Amino acid sequence: MSDVRPATLTDLDACANLLARAFHDDPGAIVFDPDPARRRQMLPGFFRSFVAAGLVERGDLVVAGDPVAGIACWFGPERHGPSEEAMNAHGFGDVLERWGPEASRRILAMTGEIEDQHDRRISGPHFRLDFFGVDPERQGSGIGSALIEHGHRRADELRLPCYLETFTQPNVRYYERRGYAVIGEYPVGDAVPVYAMVRR
Repeated sequence: MSDVRPATLTDLDACANLLARAFHDDPGAIVFDPDPARRRQMLPGFFRSFVAAGLVERGDLVVAGDPVAGIACWFGPERHGPSEEAMNAHGFGDVLERWGPEASRRILAMTGEIEDQHDRRISGPHFRLDFFGVDPERQGSGIGSALIEHGHRRADELRLPCYLETFTQPNVRYYERRGYAVIGEYPVGDAVPVYAMVRR
């Protein structure tokens, strides 16, 4: 496994495609669009906008592997994700237009609810693990643990908590083994549960 290193704009397509593969069958992505063929087509553009905006706004996006096999998108302690302006400047509006009005409505409703819940459930300086994924063929190799530990070291140096959202019980157990605890659960889409988790 390669060492963890900062992501750069030259990694943009690799990161977008990796996240699209990692999230293709995630319940949150299925809320975006239940059609698997459309998800396969559209998710890379969504993640490209997110990663580009995160890099431009100096999020702590780190990758591992050569070629890139994992990415963790850390934000904090004050800014907890890319701004709407940065997302739109990097093609998010075009992605929504191509996806169509029904999918756009679902995407904006879900992401809006997640951001509202984030603001309600944790306040003050903290680190947030936003999109985090490992190539499905490389899962279990230690890449994910290395990417998470990068953010934990920064948080521990500043004695700050870490926050994340996840959509599945296996993911909850994965994060619990790394010191997180569920602090709340809420529905998105068609009653799909989201688990809010904090590492104190």
